[in-house]
Amino acid sequence: MNLPRNEDYSKPEYWEKRYISEEEYEWLGGFQCYKSILQKYLSKHQQSDSILQLGCGNSSFSTDLRNEGWENITNIDISLTGLQKLRRRERDSNYVLMDMSIMSFKDKAFDIVVEKCTLDSLLVTAESPWDLDSKQHKLVGRVLKEIKRILNPGGTFISITFSQPHFRVPLLLAEGLGWSVQVEKIEGVGLHSFVFIIQDGDPAPARTKYLHSSSLVIQHNSDWESSDEEKFLENLNLDSDQEEDSSSS
Repeated sequence: MNLPRNEDYSKPEYWEKRYISEEEYEWLGGFQCYKSILQKYLSKHQQSDSILQLGCGNSSFSTDLRNEGWENITNIDISLTGLQKLRRRERDSNYVLMDMSIMSFKDKAFDIVVEKCTLDSLLVTAESPWDLDSKQHKLVGRVLKEIKRILNPGGTFISITFSQPHFRVPLLLAEGLGWSVQVEKIEGVGLHSFVFIIQDGDPAPARTKYLHSSSLVIQHNSDWESSDEEKFLENLNLDSDQEEDSSSS
């Protein structure tokens, strides 16, 4: 498989071309990898609550959610081809061609928002994960403000990513969001992933745990692995997802 360039991941035309020939791909593993965590943190919700998945691509994640009993799912993506393939696979959910940085949904439209590696695709061309003023980080900031706007008070935002907490938490604790953040680490076949659980609440505990004395965390806390840069393509094990999914089915 020829690897694309980092900048390709943010381009609609790349995904259109890719999804023409690709039926399904699960970034950082499929639903079974995260099922227990989703059950744990979404247990306060009713299965009739509205779910929005950002950047659904050709993943079966929303189909798996529906198979678990979740009844009201909307998927958005910038690729029409990806949306059409998902709709043929599972017709009971909603599929909308939309840019997640400028969503047309009404305020407080959803009870749950889920994304898996979609925010990562916006950051792969950033020169440094520490530069929160880069255009890539500002774009993610706009997306997060949109999520805040369309998420019901008391709702839950689940973000699944390869990004380590000291890189992602500063974005999630930006002024005006008013979020609390919890982090779960998932041991993968290749690359570890992290699940960020974001809800309305006090940001102080996450700020203290992940942002204060961050240099000490980077150098000495072996539980949270680190690197100077987030190198999406170099770190991603392109075979691990399929292997893990097949072993769990």
